[in-house]
Amino acid sequence: MSAMMPLSSIASSVAVSGKESVWRYDAGDEEPLVIRAEPAVDGKRTESALMPGTIFSVREEKVEEDGILYLSLADGRGWVFDRKPGVGTMCERHREHEANFWRYDAGDGQPLILRKAPRLDGERTDRALKPGEVFAVAREQEGPEGVTFLRLADGRGWAFDRKPGFGAMCERHGVSEVDIVPSPYWRYVAKDNMPIFVRKAPDIDAPRTQEHLQPGELFFVSEEQRGADGVLYLKLADGSGWLFDTKPGVGAMCKRHEAPVILHIYDVPSDPTALRINGMLRALGTGAFHAAVEVYGLEFSFGANHEGEGGTGVFTCPPKGCEGHTYRESLSMGHSAMTEDEARAMIGRMSKAWLAKDYDILRKNCCHFSDSCCEKLQVGNIPSWVRNLSGAGRALDDRRASFSEALAPVVADAKDMLAAVLARGKAARGSDPSEDWRHGDFTLGLVSAAAAAAEKVAATIDSTVGVPQVNCSTSANPGRREVTSAQQPQKFLKQLDCGA
Repeated sequence: MSAMMPLSSIASSVAVSGKESVWRYDAGDEEPLVIRAEPAVDGKRTESALMPGTIFSVREEKVEEDGILYLSLADGRGWVFDRKPGVGTMCERHREHEANFWRYDAGDGQPLILRKAPRLDGERTDRALKPGEVFAVAREQEGPEGVTFLRLADGRGWAFDRKPGFGAMCERHGVSEVDIVPSPYWRYVAKDNMPIFVRKAPDIDAPRTQEHLQPGELFFVSEEQRGADGVLYLKLADGSGWLFDTKPGVGAMCKRHEAPVILHIYDVPSDPTALRINGMLRALGTGAFHAAVEVYGLEFSFGANHEGEGGTGVFTCPPKGCEGHTYRESLSMGHSAMTEDEARAMIGRMSKAWLAKDYDILRKNCCHFSDSCCEKLQVGNIPSWVRNLSGAGRALDDRRASFSEALAPVVADAKDMLAAVLARGKAARGSDPSEDWRHGDFTLGLVSAAAAAAEKVAATIDSTVGVPQVNCSTSANPGRREVTSAQQPQKFLKQLDCGA
């Protein structure tokens, strides 16, 4: 069974994943969440509810065009949702092994007294963070003046990332596996609903220009400059002037808009030999890869998942968790200017255009979907090495089309051969022969068939003649490989693995 969770907003049937995901409900208001009978915020309410802090299993995740992610409870009680318009986050994915760590250090050597509620002036607890202490956070909540409140995972209370008029208090701890550069997008967020005038120089008291921004407006920054007053000045990329992140006595004015887009790359083959071959192909700028795009914490991709006529082929899964493929690496594509609502609505629209029945291993596959998705997110195209193998196959297929009529007599044999390749692919991933095929089986079958053919050739050569062995030692010339005595082909292939 697959961990892929189809976006079934246009499908009449609901696909159920065999592998469940784990979520946690905590809206921050200490109120229960009433479970719905259908995937809709305004849907009919059931008699069951989730209490704050409840950890629950989900058998399907479904994004509708409203951008909300609906969660089908594994116990069959109904549906909940990850967020609610006008309210905020309701449920978050629960990952005990991927804790969100922060570090407290205000620079004054004093402890930080934790609060009982997400407010700077909230009632204080009898617990505190020591300078330099690293702690796990269960929830982040935006507060007034750009302050982010941090609910400690151990239940001790709330901390905060900064204190107006004082500065930074806590910073995110740890290094991401993906090198993500700071976002160049900022948003004007002042709470007074008044426009802000752009300055001619990096100084709050500098002369104002005629240009101004409205609350909520997004802008692109080409340079950031920290002033002597501790204010971060932002040079607008259009050359109109400067803005600033905070204003003494007022609070936050502009906040960085962070929407990293990450391309996750998987090896399609999963057996060790095929993985090594794919690794060598990767070094040459090609390979058989599955691609997926992560934005706002969800991974999206495309495949032939057999939902039936009209069913979408777009699915979602936990980041780096696409079952059936072997995770290889992740690439930062930059930041999208889209809000979370806009990004999810865009995915919802794509789910209507990318149908399972239209999946084509050469012309419309997961790599094509990821490339289109990144374009729509305005972060550019995915690297060519991810998609050029299918591009080469498509070019060959186009050339072959010109004499396709000449191949008509062998079409029936080709269908039998295709069925054999798919059967070999299913066997390679340990599937039951009666199970329906899924995307990736064709490539697995080809790799398996090639490996079997290579073994037969090697067996024939082994009985007649030897081949040179590659000596990877660096005793004489560190950059040179020497050919020595003849050895069996299998050993020769293994030698290619050292230092390659």
